Amino acid sequence: MLHPGRLRPPGGRTHLVRSAPRGVGGKGARAATRERRGGASKGQGALAGERSEEWLFERESATLSSVAHSSVLVLDIETIVDPELPITESAEPTKLPAPPHHKIVTIGALLLGADLAPRRLGLVGRETEDEATIVREFAELVERHQPTLVTYNGRGFDLPVIAMRCLRHGVPFGAYYRRSDMRYRFSADGHYDLMDYLSDYGASPRARLDVVAKLCGMPGKVGVDGKDVGPLVHAGRIDEVRNYCLCDVVQTAGVFLRVEFLRGGLGKEEYLHAMRALIRLSREDERVRPVGQALSEERLLLGEPLDVDAAEPGQSVPPLSLPVASED
Repeated sequence: MLHPGRLRPPGGRTHLVRSAPRGVGGKGARAATRERRGGASKGQGALAGERSEEWLFERESATLSSVAHSSVLVLDIETIVDPELPITESAEPTKLPAPPHHKIVTIGALLLGADLAPRRLGLVGRETEDEATIVREFAELVERHQPTLVTYNGRGFDLPVIAMRCLRHGVPFGAYYRRSDMRYRFSADGHYDLMDYLSDYGASPRARLDVVAKLCGMPGKVGVDGKDVGPLVHAGRIDEVRNYCLCDVVQTAGVFLRVEFLRGGLGKEEYLHAMRALIRLSREDERVRPVGQALSEERLLLGEPLDVDAAEPGQSVPPLSLPVASED
């Protein structure tokens, strides 16, 4: 990948500097290695002598302030057409409306730890239906904790829509515009758009999440599809939409782990550890259980068993389905 920076030698000729792609996988792997050696790295938010994942699990009421700024947040949004900005009759009915025409009804997110195993699954803004509150809490979350965002088509849809809705409600979203890595397309830092990455940034045709998820061993769409969101919201069945959103978040996380393994960001054992935790989450949290019931354990785990690094007998695994939004 060509680094955006340029060096100008004394002769005045410009040379492009070629560097290896930077991504969250290597960073997470290095942090996990440091933790296995007995110490939390600087900024992990752990108490002295504690590993960051122990801190997260032991404090069920912990907010994101206990999480490292280098954490990873997998997200997805669901929208309906904004009744204040109806689509013109001349618009092509088969094309997705431009970002300003979308109204956000929910943002689902999954926080991953330094080892890329799931830590918390929840709704930004909890269960409010007030769009201004949802985008404000999301903007504050990103500003305060600066996570690496992982999306599927987030550059083409999710983040531009969130930005437009912040514009609509007068919500500052400075981190999105100030952090160049979040908007710079040809990088996995700041914002890791899996659809863009897997299509070589548009060089090859883009595939839907449903297709790529199935390729990896996830079930793809389960029960609800994107076209159902509007009718469900208008019928007052918002909980079904929220659960559908969280199911897509979990499947995006599964694709993310597989891609990190594909590109060498995770070794096999690191990948299996994180994927096992994700599978357990999908089966223990009733909101995303349709994913856990329909996924291919054999394909996701490369033929390896699920229960290798399960909790010791008699010990319960602390709940992962904690709210993402801060209560500050």
